[in-house]
Amino acid sequence: MLNKIVILWFLMLGMLSELAAQDLHYSQYYYNAQNLAPSAIGRFDGDDRVTLNYRNQWLSLPVPYNTFSFLYDGQRYFKGSKSSFGMGFGLDYDRAGDSKLNMAKVVAGFSYTPYFSKQHSITIGFLPAIAQRRLSAEGLRWDRQWNGDRYDPNLSPNENFATSGDFFLDLSAGISYAYQLAPRTSFALHGSFFHLNRPNQTFYGINDAFVRLPVRYSLAAHFNIGLFSLLDLIVGGNYQIQEKYKEALGSARLRLRLNQTPGQVLNLLAGCNVRMSDAIIPTGGIEYKNWLVSLSYDINTSFFKVATNKKGGPEIAVQYVFARVKSSGIYKKCPIY
Repeated sequence: MLNKIVILWFLMLGMLSELAAQDLHYSQYYYNAQNLAPSAIGRFDGDDRVTLNYRNQWLSLPVPYNTFSFLYDGQRYFKGSKSSFGMGFGLDYDRAGDSKLNMAKVVAGFSYTPYFSKQHSITIGFLPAIAQRRLSAEGLRWDRQWNGDRYDPNLSPNENFATSGDFFLDLSAGISYAYQLAPRTSFALHGSFFHLNRPNQTFYGINDAFVRLPVRYSLAAHFNIGLFSLLDLIVGGNYQIQEKYKEALGSARLRLRLNQTPGQVLNLLAGCNVRMSDAIIPTGGIEYKNWLVSLSYDINTSFFKVATNKKGGPEIAVQYVFARVKSSGIYKKCPIY
């Protein structure tokens, strides 16, 4: 089975890829549920979860790119049923370039998992969001501000924006399949469709000036394989298409299980991700009790390395999982006569 899993992983990475995805994206994509798959909301081992992501990209550029995400999600079971539903709310924020072009998005996710069996599960998810894209033209320079000898900021660029930012509704959906072979051996597949309503994000107040946000198609796979009592292998991949832009990202990590005492769990994570034709990304993290802290750093390998000096940038993911202790009920220690 291990050979089949590894072969499937490499086949997924072998797809043609071209980095230039238009949406925000993380190198540690598996710790960012709202951008991985709407159906990943509420699907984890626990009751409630808080996740923070931060990425500082291309540090050597004059204006680096900053990305931040927050998500609170949880799962509950229907009364008298093994079927469950998940809910979550979060925030995405991205800022880039001299124009300070930024995107702020408030998301609310919902998922539903009908019960089939202990080993197989299918989850559907829906992710509506309210978003705003905004820019500041003050830091921009235009061709019309060149007077023939030099740049003259007093010259008008003749670029009049009706608005520097506007709100729009953004709708996404997805479906996931999970298979649990053993307590430490599992597989998950996520298929997602982002920006289904193709919202308009133009800065010009003209009725026929539409700049539609393209639909983003995403396919992600995740394998967890228990190798030995102290070691797990975690491999996965994420392939995305948004119009002509494509991105393929692969991941391979090891989990060293140092302590599995309930309430004192301690694991170390180490590995490497690869964004095809763009970056090599070493990763490392720690799982302690209910906490997870994971770091990564992009080493740029694309043609853009001339500008970045191979400095892609750091990324951090912090996660805390709340797990309620189930009541064992009230039992009499001895019979009452």
